[in-house]
Amino acid sequence: MQDHGVMRWLQLTYKVPSEPSQKRVWVWRRLQNLGAYALQNSVYLLPYSEEVEKHFRQLSHDIHEMGGEASIFSVVALDVADEQRILRALLDCRNADYNKAVKVCARFLSRAVALVEKQEWNDQLQTEFADTLEKVHLSFRSARRHDVLGSYTAIARASAAEAIAVCEQVFRILQVRDFAKARRLLEMNYEWIYHPSIPDNEGSPCAEQPEPSSDEPISSPSPRV
Repeated sequence: MQDHGVMRWLQLTYKVPSEPSQKRVWVWRRLQNLGAYALQNSVYLLPYSEEVEKHFRQLSHDIHEMGGEASIFSVVALDVADEQRILRALLDCRNADYNKAVKVCARFLSRAVALVEKQEWNDQLQTEFADTLEKVHLSFRSARRHDVLGSYTAIARASAAEAIAVCEQVFRILQVRDFAKARRLLEMNYEWIYHPSIPDNEGSPCAEQPEPSSDEPISSPSPRV
């Protein structure tokens, strides 16, 4: 995290026609996909980057095209605690997305350990493992697509990528039934098998924010966090 006084945020404030409702929902979905923080109704924040600025400018253009209003502000926080709280919420959300991929990898590798011990492999298992790999790739791509936090999420992003790479290596070795080599690889990467992850019964920290009602008042933009 950057020191207070250095970190910049971009704030998008907008208003779209209440009818048809699809316009409002479309803008809301775009902001959800970007992982923007809802400071108030129709006021969203993200840490400044060229990528975020590009997305906000495009969204502002689209809002104007649909007959709405939109403004983008470069802001700094006046309260360090507020800034850290908002940034932590954004990071928890994105890191949780990457951790989902890591958890799938842990299960993948844990099952591989059991199969190596029994020296078991067949076409059905190959299909199951291939399907799991495809799902974890989809999960990772989705996390990347929603991640505009750059260096803030670099560690979580790299960890997920590394775990997936290990899964791919193990899968390739199991396909040729080289159980001795698979065992050595699994032993070298045991930390991914027992990697701590989000419990299954724990709610996501980035559950979708409720869609704002069209009749709620639109707050005036304020250049502060």
